Amino acid sequence: MHRLAFLLAVGVPTLVLAEGPTPSIRFAGAPSDGGQNCSTCHGSFGAANSDRAGSLNVTVEDYNPGVNQTIRVNIQHPQASRWGFEITIRSVSDETKSAGTFPALATDPFQERCDDGSKFGSAAPCNGLREFATHVDAPRGVQGTAFAFDVPWSPPTQEIGDLRVYVAAVAADGDGTAAGDRVYTFVKTISAVGACSLRRPTLQTALNGATFQAPFSSRAMVSIFGLGFQASGRTRSVGLGDIANNSFPTVLGCVSVQVTGPGVSQPTLLPIAYVQQDQINAQMPAFTGTGPVSITVIVNAGKPNELRSDVGTLNALQAFSPGFFIFPNSNSIAALIAGTGTIVARPAVVSTGRPVKPGEVVSLFGTGFGATSPSVPAGQLASGTASISAPITVTIGGATLSSSDVLYAGLSPGSISGLYQINVRIPASTSDGDIPVTITIGGAQTQTGATIPVQR
Repeated sequence: MHRLAFLLAVGVPTLVLAEGPTPSIRFAGAPSDGGQNCSTCHGSFGAANSDRAGSLNVTVEDYNPGVNQTIRVNIQHPQASRWGFEITIRSVSDETKSAGTFPALATDPFQERCDDGSKFGSAAPCNGLREFATHVDAPRGVQGTAFAFDVPWSPPTQEIGDLRVYVAAVAADGDGTAAGDRVYTFVKTISAVGACSLRRPTLQTALNGATFQAPFSSRAMVSIFGLGFQASGRTRSVGLGDIANNSFPTVLGCVSVQVTGPGVSQPTLLPIAYVQQDQINAQMPAFTGTGPVSITVIVNAGKPNELRSDVGTLNALQAFSPGFFIFPNSNSIAALIAGTGTIVARPAVVSTGRPVKPGEVVSLFGTGFGATSPSVPAGQLASGTASISAPITVTIGGATLSSSDVLYAGLSPGSISGLYQINVRIPASTSDGDIPVTITIGGAQTQTGATIPVQR
């Protein structure tokens, strides 16, 4: 979502009275909710955490998938006699999604609310909507004493990476208004424990991640096939929270992949982008020359119960292995109208896509095009442009493009360094239809049958 659209979707904060029976939601401080907390309204003493006479202490442990825990939210201030809070827990890999559930128990001084877009949300069950636990009719007590909410939480049943806990709390003076109250916030990242219990995996092969054919090359994306990489039905994709120091993780969903090969004599862990039961998508390192590559899949990586597949040997390492990524169930190249988010595809292939017109510039996406200048290490995000070092030849519908119609050929900025982007202008003479496209580099050519739709 564009930043402007995101801000508009969040909207203007609505007033919330912590001393009221039902507080507004989306005020726990999560960035994907707009980042606001209760001090938006309860701001008599400044921003959250300004008054150090009070405090918020939250006890929450690392999660064991499917094993319930109780989160204690403890609030105190010497002048407070009523207390309120809001908590939400998000997946670090996608903070727009809640992680786990808060049981809706009417007998407790809190409630579970679902983000249906309204001010106060709706009652549970949330059925995939973002979840919040909040107080019910802010409890009263003796001025100056602390108050603790013990909130039951059911973590996700599967390991989904790190989670982030957001809490905002109000130490209220009990006058029934938002004035005179203090606000405190808490953020903590928790990890999975006891989550890696996979059985010994079976490695079958590794193929070019774009063509699903044998040849691969240095820094190319690959798809590794086998069994036992995840539990049945479980998938794990990289999210923003998994990327540390501008690099993709080498452990994802309890899985690692290790290789050695020409110029890579020490076992090297691959950056991983996706894992499911029978497939891992990862990026190869920079090899030197050609020769056999040894590969091992490791599950429960780094744990006492770590298990390894048999070592596989791959003999398809080449200097170049160019290939286009293809939209599922088609021969249509993954492509965008350059500089936009408009997908180039027939609506039957991608519902939001459209054919390209002659004269327009498209971005084609692939892998296996070799070294770039500047060079970007495997697994890192390309911070800017990095051009393919070797010359390429682009053919569209049988016509070889001039160098002036190849506007850029290199790494896709902001993406993993195994993803390449080639910006080309569609010749004015190109006819309507699904037009074949090929790119040749170092004597190797992209897969046959790959096309883009053209419509005047």
